[in-house]
Amino acid sequence: MNSETKITVALDGTGGDNVDAKSVASAVRFALVLYPNIKIKVYGSQKLKVALAFEKVDSSRYEFIDAPECIPQDEDPRAVLEGYRTSAMRRVIEAVKDKEADVAVSSGGTGPLVSLSRHILGTIGGLRPALCAKLPAGPSKYSLMLDLGANASSNAKDLHDFAILGQTAYQCFYNVSKPRVCVLNVGSERNKGSALVKEARDLIEQDHSLNCYGFVEADKLFTDDADVIVTDGFTGNVALKAAEGVASAFLNAQGMKKFFSKLARPEWLQPWQYNGSVLLGVDGLVIKSHASAGKEAVAVALVEAAKTAQLNLVETIKKQVQ
Repeated sequence: MNSETKITVALDGTGGDNVDAKSVASAVRFALVLYPNIKIKVYGSQKLKVALAFEKVDSSRYEFIDAPECIPQDEDPRAVLEGYRTSAMRRVIEAVKDKEADVAVSSGGTGPLVSLSRHILGTIGGLRPALCAKLPAGPSKYSLMLDLGANASSNAKDLHDFAILGQTAYQCFYNVSKPRVCVLNVGSERNKGSALVKEARDLIEQDHSLNCYGFVEADKLFTDDADVIVTDGFTGNVALKAAEGVASAFLNAQGMKKFFSKLARPEWLQPWQYNGSVLLGVDGLVIKSHASAGKEAVAVALVEAAKTAQLNLVETIKKQVQ
C-alpha cells in the first residue's frame, strides 16, 4: 500500500477496564483528525452511537455497527470460541477475515482476543503468535518487545519464533536489515539465566538469518541496547507493567513533586504515545490496545493500526517463513 491508500480500521468499542462511550467517541474523533486517510468501522452499543453523534464526528469517515455484546476480560477460552457470536470483539476480527477492514483494534481482554484471532484468522507457517509492542529507546529511537502476554507459557522454540516475528516486524517498521535480537534475562553474561533462556539464545544464534546479540537485562529496556527483545509472555507482561507502574507513580505525584517529575521526564517517555501491541503470527492484522487506555491512547492505537496496515506486515511475515 502507498501512503495515499485509504485504510479501514475496525474498532471494538466495548472492550477495556473502564468502557466509556464518550471517551471512545472522543478517541475516534481525535484519530480522524490525526490521520486523514483512515476510515473507522465502530462496533458497539447504542450509547456509543449517540456519543459519536454528540462529538460531531464526520459521519462520512466512520460507520457505526450495532454490536453491544462485550466479552468479559477473564472469560474461559472455550466459552469465547463457542459463544459471543455477536460480540464486538468477534465481529472486528471477522471484518479483517472478510476483507471488510484492514486491521482490527480492541481494548478487550488479551485471552479472548488472542483466542478469537487464532481461531478466526489462523496462524502463519506454524509460528507461535505473540503480542509485540514498541518501546521508546531514546529520542526517535525504538525497540520491539515480544511476547507481552499472548501466551501463558512458552518453550525455547516459541522464543525462536518470536525472534523471527520480531525481526521481520522491525525490518518493516524501521527499514533496518539486521536488527539486534536479544533475549531478556537476569544478566547479560553468557552462563546466566534459566535453561529456557539459554536454550532460546542458542536456537537464535544457530539461525543465521537472525542477528543474535545475546542477553539484555530489564534495566536496559529503554536504553537502545537491543532492537528486538524476546521473552515469554508471562515475563514480558510483568516487565512492561512494572515499567508502566513506575511511570504512573511519577505521573500521579502530588504538589511540587508532580511539577518536577514532569520537568525530569523526557517527552519521548510519555506512556500514552506507545499504546497498541500488534498480534504477530496470525493471518490478519490485530492490535491490542491497553485495557486502561484513555482517549488519547486509544486514538494513538487507531492511528498506529492504520500506519501498520500500510506496511503489508502480514504478507512480509508470510514471505519470510516460506
